[in-house]
Amino acid sequence: MSISQIKSLLDSYIAGSATQQEQQLVEQWLEESDQQNTEWHLMNNKDKAAWLLQLYRDIDNSITPKDAGRQDDDTIDSSLVWYKKFWVPVAAMLIISIGTGIYYFLLPQHEKTIPVSAAAPQLQEDALPGTNKAILTLDNGKTILLDDSQNGMLVKQGGTAVSKLGGNLMYNTKGSDDKDAPAVFNTLTTPRGGQYKLVLSDGSKVWLNASSSIRYPASFAGDERKVEITGEVYFEISHLTAETSKGKAAKRIPFKVKINTPGRNGAEVEVLGTHFNINAYDDEDAISTTLLKGSIKISPSKPKEKSLEAVIIKPGQQARLNKTGSLQLLKDVNLEETVAWKNGLFMMSSAAIPAVLRQLARWYDVDIVYDNGIPEGRITGDIPRDMNLSEVLKVMELSGVHFKIDNKKIIVNP
Repeated sequence: MSISQIKSLLDSYIAGSATQQEQQLVEQWLEESDQQNTEWHLMNNKDKAAWLLQLYRDIDNSITPKDAGRQDDDTIDSSLVWYKKFWVPVAAMLIISIGTGIYYFLLPQHEKTIPVSAAAPQLQEDALPGTNKAILTLDNGKTILLDDSQNGMLVKQGGTAVSKLGGNLMYNTKGSDDKDAPAVFNTLTTPRGGQYKLVLSDGSKVWLNASSSIRYPASFAGDERKVEITGEVYFEISHLTAETSKGKAAKRIPFKVKINTPGRNGAEVEVLGTHFNINAYDDEDAISTTLLKGSIKISPSKPKEKSLEAVIIKPGQQARLNKTGSLQLLKDVNLEETVAWKNGLFMMSSAAIPAVLRQLARWYDVDIVYDNGIPEGRITGDIPRDMNLSEVLKVMELSGVHFKIDNKKIIVNP
């Protein structure tokens, strides 16, 4: 029995729509524990966090059939051993908060006492997660709202066919009868609450996070490929060589990314490898370029300054260009965490609460308002990006920080 099935069962029980067999199973769980709920109140945040993790592991181990291959997926093992250390009704509410089965636990720097009710705050409003939506701006200034467009070919740009398939925008020059057409540029922009995937004419793949953009030629020509970006973008670059005369080695056509961040000097990335992520939001402390595969060279906008020399980074490294213009190289970066957004997760390892809230603001298209100062807590865990905002905040409230959703705003009270 999976965590999602547990959640569905408990939701049905609380709503009064569970079958008689389901009611008996839940009540059996409750009867198997004779502990009082006072133990939860006596725990500090760190102990609560550790318990949440242990609860998830115990549920996973005891409820999932060991010989799942020989059991029907819909079978409920009524003889399971429930985790008895703490009060089960509290556990049920926490499982509901956990939602899709990925555990979260929050470790604030300054521990605070949290009432049980914090695990299920009453939020008056909610916000849905982001979706695949973006605006395509053509060379002539015409705009196409991609989330409203039908699948299929949208337009031809400079002899290149531009098509949409689901959440993908694709450029194809094969079979074009207009190869000598002048270069034209398109811009793909995602709003807050949007994301999109782009396949360039050379086959390179590009993922745009919320509130991001990329400007690129409809078809690459000449001895280099160059695009410009804002926000956060993940790249998988295709190898491309230029045609040469007979007997000469093919020449590699470089791929370059110009980073534009309002209010600060940007940078340029020359791609020597293939897979990398750029985070260049204007509300973050630095422009971060992280390499997953191959190698890339980072060149700040003012390379003549001594502190702004170009650097070449290797897989697992990250170059950070801060607002003062200094370039810092970090090693052994958590790559999975860096690109988690592309894979449908907010993944955090001791992340500051304000940093997490900035991600939520972009993805859920809300603003953050701090009523009584900025909280100092830190969060570790994985939160699915397809959860409603209220579900995410239910979990985050275990850090001791309280939230209220009010007219597209998250009101934060430390």
